[in-house]
Amino acid sequence: MTVRTRKRVRRERGYRTHGWGIVRTHRKSGMRGGVGNAGPKSHHKLLVIKGIRPPLGKRGFAVPPSVVEDIPAINISHLEAMLPTLLKEGKITKKGEVFEINLIELGYKKVLAQGKITVAMNITTKYASERAVSKVKAAGGKVKLLE
Repeated sequence: MTVRTRKRVRRERGYRTHGWGIVRTHRKSGMRGGVGNAGPKSHHKLLVIKGIRPPLGKRGFAVPPSVVEDIPAINISHLEAMLPTLLKEGKITKKGEVFEINLIELGYKKVLAQGKITVAMNITTKYASERAVSKVKAAGGKVKLLE
């Protein structure tokens, strides 16, 4: 005996899930491999190989801020431009034609060599570049490095 039944397409018209149970099955992102960061260790690995997506995981390490020493620096040309103001404020002294400068008291730890200087300066600091030392010596001054 033949049983005549309606086809499933006809039978489930108007029924929200069309026989797939709850809505999230057979819809949304389940059939598309997920959205966002779903599956980056498995099926999105091909995107990493092709160079479309960055690789997963961490690289390197961050140096703790407590270990890193902050070294504020100043160029000799900037220091020469500041001389009249510093002398007026009493932060440096002048002995004859030579300016006596303690950079640590001014809040700097290093002298750099950018620019030209024309006056003699005796500079006391913790660090100095070789070019800065040679430029100060050429102008008639000295650089004293503290330990």
